[in-house]
Amino acid sequence: MTVTAQNYILYRTTALTYQPAPYTGIDGKTVTPAAVTTQAVGYVVGTQMLFSLTGITVPAGFAYALDADGKYPVGSIYTPPADTTTTTTTTTAS
Repeated sequence: MTVTAQNYILYRTTALTYQPAPYTGIDGKTVTPAAVTTQAVGYVVGTQMLFSLTGITVPAGFAYALDADGKYPVGSIYTPPADTTTTTTTTTAS
């Protein structure tokens, strides 16, 4: 059996934001700028050729995804597939 490396992406599951420092405006009042998002959820921060994800620890706020076609270069936005939900119906005999 031959194992082949595949292309994986490392992407953000939480946005990277920062809060600029407050400053004093011309009128002497303190101005607190809005927080700035520099990398949105889904932002691809890296690609790697891996044989598997076994033994790899993903940092908090990140996830790996298989990108066999190489459609998501660094800097692009990856949207993971929607979670599948299962509906369970319970019938009670009376």
